[in-house]
Amino acid sequence: MMIKVIFLAIGTVISVFYILLLLLGSRYDSKIEGLPQEGYSDKELFSAGYLLQYRVPWLSMKSKMGQKLMAQAQILHPENQGRFAEYWARLYWARTLSLSILVMAFVFCAAAWMEGIMVYATLLVGVVGVYAVYNQGANEMANQIKKRSTACLLEFSNVVSKLALLLNCNETIIEAWRTVAYSKTGPIYDLMQDASVDMDNNVPLESAIYNFGVRTASPEIRKFASIIIQNAARGGSDMTVFMRQQAQEMGARRRQLMLQRGDEAAARLLIPTTLILIGIMAIILVAALANMNLSL
Repeated sequence: MMIKVIFLAIGTVISVFYILLLLLGSRYDSKIEGLPQEGYSDKELFSAGYLLQYRVPWLSMKSKMGQKLMAQAQILHPENQGRFAEYWARLYWARTLSLSILVMAFVFCAAAWMEGIMVYATLLVGVVGVYAVYNQGANEMANQIKKRSTACLLEFSNVVSKLALLLNCNETIIEAWRTVAYSKTGPIYDLMQDASVDMDNNVPLESAIYNFGVRTASPEIRKFASIIIQNAARGGSDMTVFMRQQAQEMGARRRQLMLQRGDEAAARLLIPTTLILIGIMAIILVAALANMNLSL
């Protein structure tokens, strides 16, 4: 009984603390006004996280996590030379902090209303839930970057092949780049279009292509972008030969990546299969024990 009272007291304190954060953090509501409802339906809760990161030094953008999120936001949201990177980093961090505290309050309050072993089971499941919420929020941008990087790499061999073909037809690298960028839709084509817009705005070719490589977050594409820059600096005489070589290499890399993704999908399917098997074994075991009790 005492442990339930303790859990209820802890849950009440965290709940009151969270409500105070929401009330005091309402001054930051202007930061979420323009967010769409789709994908940010919980945006009314972000104010608690904003208040914490502005008031608590070890939760600010200068902390290790804050710097990590800033670096990810620079890659994921490069528009306007990355001027809005801090906005997005703070947004994801505010959501993570807010939801983590909210789930923590719910866990302790729920555990206080349970009986027997369920008190500790609820607390254990809740701790796992809080960790899952925090981990998901803290790594959300990193997961988006990884997803975009993989999508870019899968389509990259086709991009290089098109560039090689157009350069072989005596188009300049800028003309070929623009043609390929607007030939299809997809993450890598969107980033190529951003680079084309940069070139149209008098950004040097080297800077535009370098930024493209960085935004893909793919080592292979960054290496490709660096070699293009080097060839362009030498006059582009070896560009066609280089593109042909890259097309062959990227084709092999794409096949390897597809096989790897197939293995990962098979591994993910193994988890639910194992859980189902454990569930069946548990049902059989419970039935067997019940029959033993009846026979006794």
